[in-house]
Amino acid sequence: MPRISPHATVAETAVLAGDVRVGPFCHIGPEVELGPGCEIGSNVTLVGRTTLGARTQVYPMAVIGEAPPGAAGAGECVLGEANAIREHVTIFAGTDAPTRIGNHNLIMIASQVGAGAALGDHGIFDNCSRIGTGAVVEDYVRMSGFASVADGVRVGAYSFVAGYARVQRDAPPYAMLQGSPVRVRGINTRNLKACGFDEKDIRELKGAFRELFNGRDGKVNRKALRKLEAAGKRNPHVRRLLAAADAVAGDADG
Repeated sequence: MPRISPHATVAETAVLAGDVRVGPFCHIGPEVELGPGCEIGSNVTLVGRTTLGARTQVYPMAVIGEAPPGAAGAGECVLGEANAIREHVTIFAGTDAPTRIGNHNLIMIASQVGAGAALGDHGIFDNCSRIGTGAVVEDYVRMSGFASVADGVRVGAYSFVAGYARVQRDAPPYAMLQGSPVRVRGINTRNLKACGFDEKDIRELKGAFRELFNGRDGKVNRKALRKLEAAGKRNPHVRRLLAAADAVAGDADG
């Protein structure tokens, strides 16, 4: 049976796996579901239609599943497996679409995830990060403290967002993102090496980045983009970068 502190409040209809642990002064609502191995620290609030995958840890004072201010009715949050949600994190429930968080993410102290946002797998979000409503952050992204992603913006996989950066438009994968407003500073070499990219892939990505983002404003060089597209690059990572850069350039037109 779950180990629930006598000082916690757990709704009768909540679904808890047999080995779940719930600390004191928690509140777990009637539509919450906790998978095997979940550990819920003290003073945690889980409400709305919230599902936590196996082996997820939620630390004290975190709030998951609260509908955003002004929303009508409860929303939905779906978290995958082996996530660590640290102290004072707030994850708002999506009402038009669920808020979704993948697997093996670390969301650090006092960070916030907006309603309807979607996070991929293996992300690290440092203290006081903010992910806006409906934003999309792809796999293996690293965000430093006090960085933010605006509502509805997409951050490509394997990117690094520097501290205090404000990502206010779609950003490509594999990138180092810095500043306010944000600029593409180059390729995220360290993360790519850590994720197993070989030297050839990294060298080809560096070459593509130099051509695509060689201006002072950090925007896509359209002439270089068309040239690279016409060259028919075979490297799958470069092709992914070109597709993202094309979308980023199109968004800038809007």
